[in-house]
Amino acid sequence: MKAKKELIIIILIVITSLVLVFLPMIINNANNNNNNEVIETTEVKTNNTITITVYGEITYQPINSINDDEITNTLSFECMSGITYGEIINRIDNYLTGYSIIDDDLTKRYFDSSKIYIKSSNIIDIEEEAIDNNIGKIDINTATVDELDDLPGIGIKRASRIIEYIKTNGKIESFSELKSLIGVSDEVIELIKEKAFL
Repeated sequence: MKAKKELIIIILIVITSLVLVFLPMIINNANNNNNNEVIETTEVKTNNTITITVYGEITYQPINSINDDEITNTLSFECMSGITYGEIINRIDNYLTGYSIIDDDLTKRYFDSSKIYIKSSNIIDIEEEAIDNNIGKIDINTATVDELDDLPGIGIKRASRIIEYIKTNGKIESFSELKSLIGVSDEVIELIKEKAFL
């Protein structure tokens, strides 16, 4: 008899435990069905990859390019977050040649997608060549009235106009700007280019 009572007590405890565990879920489910609400859950993914875009004074032909003439000055690739500048340089060595490293800190890390400017090493050669080509020529932006007067098709009036323009507006940036300013033909501009530069 005592064993039957103990068995009944154990069964009641198990039933009570099950009711206490499952009753809130049953009530919650009933409330959701009554409200006809749809609850969407969004799974949050942690993505450890970033996109690095290298751009600037660079040109390269994409490896998977269908068109043999396709040239671009932007290179993008996916990599792990935390990549160092040095690792990026190693990665772009597979694609690019003739570029200069901008950042001296090769240990600098990138944790977000970033754009990195790359300078062509050839630009130095171009600048040096331009300097060599201008030896013996007059710099129009720093010339005196007398120096400008010596140039073909300019004369004193136009020379004075050029000096005043530069004082008021800053440097003359192109020969087409100079042409508009002094009102001369393309032929005269070509003669000026032989003796002067901007």
